[in-house]
Parts: sequence; structure tokens; C-alpha cells
Amino acid sequence: MALFTLAGIFVILLRTAATVDGDVRGVSRVGKRCYCDLQMSDGVFPRQQFEELHSLSANCSQELNAKELKDPIDIFADMEQRLQKLVQRIDTLEEEYDGDLYSIISFRIIEIEYAELMDLLNQLQTINWRNQEKVDNLFVKVQNITDKVDELEEYDRLKVVKEHRKSMILKRSLSSCQSALLATPAPYITLLPGSCSFGKLVGVSDPKSSMLNHFGVSYRYGSWGMDPWPAPGKADQYWLTILSTSNRHGNKIRVFSSYGKFLTRSGAVDLTFITYNAQGSGGIMYKDAYYYNCYNLDQLCKFDMTTKTVLYAKLPYVGFNDKFPYCTVSSCYGYSDMDLATDENGLWVLYATEQNFGNLVVSQLNATDLSILKSWNTTLYKRSATNAFMVCGIVYATRYLNSEVEEIFYMFDTTTGVERNDLAIQIRKVSSGIQYMNYNPRDKTLYVYSDAYVVSYSLLFA
Repeated sequence: MALFTLAGIFVILLRTAATVDGDVRGVSRVGKRCYCDLQMSDGVFPRQQFEELHSLSANCSQELNAKELKDPIDIFADMEQRLQKLVQRIDTLEEEYDGDLYSIISFRIIEIEYAELMDLLNQLQTINWRNQEKVDNLFVKVQNITDKVDELEEYDRLKVVKEHRKSMILKRSLSSCQSALLATPAPYITLLPGSCSFGKLVGVSDPKSSMLNHFGVSYRYGSWGMDPWPAPGKADQYWLTILSTSNRHGNKIRVFSSYGKFLTRSGAVDLTFITYNAQGSGGIMYKDAYYYNCYNLDQLCKFDMTTKTVLYAKLPYVGFNDKFPYCTVSSCYGYSDMDLATDENGLWVLYATEQNFGNLVVSQLNATDLSILKSWNTTLYKRSATNAFMVCGIVYATRYLNSEVEEIFYMFDTTTGVERNDLAIQIRKVSSGIQYMNYNPRDKTLYVYSDAYVVSYSLLFA
């Protein structure tokens, strides 16, 4: 903007000659006309130099907008998109590879995509090498323009350019403020009951993975998964717990640095609870801590995975020690009174109280000190459900249909208070019983422990 403003400086200086550091004399020459001679100590305004500067600036703008300088940006954007898809394919192959024809074809597709990605990288390197000289030349030209502008500003004795800059900054601020005031706020969108921002739960996939737990078929109760909010360096970590005494008592948690290590059962690290052992299979990992029902107590425990210390807090009015467990028609899952859960909104505990007539209570927890942030009473009798999990502040409960199918039949939305018991979303099982179920918002996966098998499902939204 300074370049075009300087064009007017010469005119301003002529019209305000009396204020310029020079000598002005009025002389009567021909007829009755009066002529003024202007003598400037700074010399004549360098018009030719200004025009050269304007031409140089225009050429720089054309070169900066040249296609050669924009191509690398397009190529890089394409590479970034392809790389994300390639990583997803590799993760899927790592989880599902079993040596069959489909896996071999998937591996070949990954090889082809990798080769295409390398071609794009070579193109980018070639273009960047070609453009380096042009960039260096542009840098020199811009530096020359800067120097010339500094020289020309010496003629701005009335500080026109400086004040014009201030004026433009003020105008831009005013325009921004007016735009903000006149902008129409985005309308508030009320989600349908039972919906997340990314859609409504409409189904559950077939099992993505299924394997016997690492301790054997006799350990029918346990839990597993990954931390939805991991500590730095632990994003790929997976964990596993089992109940060792009468399907009730647990005293350690086994950790693996990656899913690959989990599958191959290698590199396991066992952490033992020195005090306050676990009861039931309702424990979960959240923010680098394991949360569970303290053994034989109406309390919640938090085992810090780094410091190995335990924090505990009483859960008011909770029914415990097998008073309000999850049940099928013919039997119950022992000591499942307190069921911890995670979702997009944080940490939850699902339980029942006598005050709510044995019906399910949903409480959101403060993960730091285990205090209750807010609670909701539902009308679902807890013993009529086989398990439950949270998604987007909505609790979903399941029931037993037969040895092959479990059904998500119930939901309660903590945002709207809406309850439904007619969902009829089926889950295909790998074994008859399901002792543990939790949703992880980081990968939108439902982690299940079913009669000694660790299983995972994708939740489907629409």
C-alpha cells in the first residue's frame, strides 16, 4: 500500500510548499499571472525510481502466483490424504491378518499405494529443487524492494504514509468488528434423543477380533481394552484383567505396549494391587489409571498406573456384594454391582440403589477424586439387563436372547431424559455369556469379555 501512496506524495508536497523545508518566492512575470518557484533542499522527487519500484513489485507478485510454486502445495495435500488412508489400511491388516486370500490381496493393495506415495514424494523433491533458485531470486528482489521503499519514505516529510498505514489498520479493525456484530449466529441444532454429533447408534458389526484370554478358559470373568485418554507415550497400549477367585477377586492388571504385542502375548508387564484389590469385572482404564469396585466394599478405587498408588471413595447408597448384579433369565453375573464406563463425556459408573428400587442409576464421575458430578435415576431394573455401556452421554443396556445373540434393547439419554426400551439392536456373540462391555470413544469400538474370550466390535452410526 505504501508504494501507491507515495505516488501522491509529490502532489501533496507541491500543494503544501509553504510547509516544506525549502525556499518559496513569488514572482510576477507575464501579464497579471503569478508564478512560484519552489526550491527543495531534498531535491526533486525521484519519479523514475518510483515507477521502477512499482514495476518490480508487479513482477514479484506474478512470480509468487506462478503455477510452479503452487504445485508442491497440491502434491503435499494429496500425499497427506493418501498417507492417512495407507495408515488405516495397515492398522486394519495388522488387526485382521490371518494368512487367507483376502489378507494377501489387502497386503498387495498396500504395496501399490506405498509405491504411488513414493512417486509423489520424488515429484515433490524434484519440484522443490527446481524452485529453489527461483525462491532465492525472489528473496533478493523483495529485499531490494524493501530497501527502495525505505529510501522513498524519506520524501514523506508530512508522514502521509505512516498515518495512512494507521488509518488502514483502524479501518480493518472497524470492519472486523462490524462483521462480527452483524454476523448471524449459527442456529442451535437439537439432536434427536439417542443421537451423537456424528449420528445415531443403529447397529453393531460382527466381531472384529476374537481370541482366548492369555490365562486360559478357566478365567471366565475379566475385562480388557485400551485407554480412551492415554498418557503420553501410551497411545498404543492395551490392558487385560482377569478374576481369579470364584469369579470375584482380581489383584493385577496386565499391560502390553501395542496391539501386536497383545496378540502375540509378548512383552507383558504385570502390575499388582498391593492394597484394595478389585471385585467384579466392571473395571476400566481411563487417563492412565484403572478404576474398579474395591473388594468387599461399597467404594470405588482408582489405581494410578504410574505411581502405583490407590485412591478410594464411597459410592453413596450403592447396592454391592452381589445385591444388584447384571443377570440373564436363569442366572446372574456375579459381583457386577458397580460397572465403570467411558464415553466422549468422560468417566461414568452404572449401579443400582434401594432408594431407586433396584433400578439403574447413572452417575458421572470426577476422574481426579472420584466424586459424583451428577446422577440420573432410570426406570430400568438393573437385574433385567445383562450389561450396559455409555456413548455420548447415553446409556445402552443389553439383554440375553439366546446363546448366539445379545440385544441392545434399552437407552437413557442423560441430556434429554428420554428413555426407550424398543431398540432391538443385535450383537452376534462368540460365546453365550458376556461378563464385560465398554465403549471406547477414541476408536468407537466396543470391547467385550465373553466367557474367557476377548472380543471387539465396531459401533455403527447414521
